[in-house]
Amino acid sequence: MIRKHVLAALFLLCFHPNIDAQALVTARPQKGDGIYALFRRYNLPTTTQYVNKFLELNQDVLDASTDLNIDFYYHMPIHSYEFNGINIRSTLGITDYQLAKSIQNYNEELQRSGVRPHHYTVDKEVWVPFYLLHSDGRDQPSAEIPKSNRVDAVATADFPMFGPHYRSVDIIDYSLRGYYFYLVSGHGGPDPGAYGVYGNHRLYEDEYAYDITLRLARRLIEHGATVYMIVQDRNDGIRDNPVLRGDHDEYYHDGAKISRNTKTRLAQRANIINNLYQRNQKGAKGQYTIVLHVDSRSNSQRIDIFYYYKKNHSAGRRFAQTLHRRVQKEYAEHQPGRGYGGTVTWRSLYMLENVRPTTVYIELANIRNKLDQDRLVIVNNRQAVANWLCDGVHDLVK
Repeated sequence: MIRKHVLAALFLLCFHPNIDAQALVTARPQKGDGIYALFRRYNLPTTTQYVNKFLELNQDVLDASTDLNIDFYYHMPIHSYEFNGINIRSTLGITDYQLAKSIQNYNEELQRSGVRPHHYTVDKEVWVPFYLLHSDGRDQPSAEIPKSNRVDAVATADFPMFGPHYRSVDIIDYSLRGYYFYLVSGHGGPDPGAYGVYGNHRLYEDEYAYDITLRLARRLIEHGATVYMIVQDRNDGIRDNPVLRGDHDEYYHDGAKISRNTKTRLAQRANIINNLYQRNQKGAKGQYTIVLHVDSRSNSQRIDIFYYYKKNHSAGRRFAQTLHRRVQKEYAEHQPGRGYGGTVTWRSLYMLENVRPTTVYIELANIRNKLDQDRLVIVNNRQAVANWLCDGVHDLVK
């Protein structure tokens, strides 16, 4: 059972001029619920910032233990707006398409989970969590890190795209502040890319490239970098499953659909990156693109990790070589005697030829090779690759 409480919020009116007042969603906990369990049911982050907001909103009914009483209704850090019957943007007085899509997705997820009995267009209420209302209007990880140079000044940022278990990101330090990274996972949308057979399952290139790209994005953000995910999937955050379910609902950073035509698809990605590069040029210490793919070759061919750069581009070659050396070093340390067959070379690829930031194109594995598949299906291996690539970025910029 859900109620709402009207609360004037003048500081929010600055951002949403069409709204005169906001309502707060209230919820009655279930038996045994604590704050975290209630937050998870409502798909809210369990970061200190949002828990403190909950405590502030409910200070009149919470005792020192902060236990939840199933006979009480609690104010949730979720605003409720009366839907105007047209669309979310005009309801909230915003123009940002991607922000509106994020809000729509949030409402529909709560309906699917049973928290909301009806679609927002039926009960005429649009719910907007604080973390979406106060975001920069983009669904992709793109960090605005607090302005502090203290290594011990840990901030927490929230990125719903990383999924419920990884969305809260502690900023460890600011060693990558001022650096911009454009991360591109291969294929997506109507094109799943290569696939390999794993038992009774298929492994799809775009799903594993996306998962490792998300993990890399999160690591870079931990060090204060600004990161753009060029390909996005609002349903698939970081996943710890061995077999990642394939789907076709990925889209681009700017909200555009991914084309079936390969040339159009690549041009879309290059244009998005180049526009962002131009916009972020002023004050940037460096801007880099990392393109992650998974290869498909003979079943017997193990390829390790290959790195490609644009011909005669010294900065790109140095970028690729630096990442290669780091991964080679990590394999030597963690798997001595294994050997490492990854190489660095130039290739004439669209994303290398047409993207303005210094770019490296990486093939992570042969999706058809049984040994290479372990790099994909074992979650610790996916995380290790992301960690090592992040460490390689540090090697490059230090």
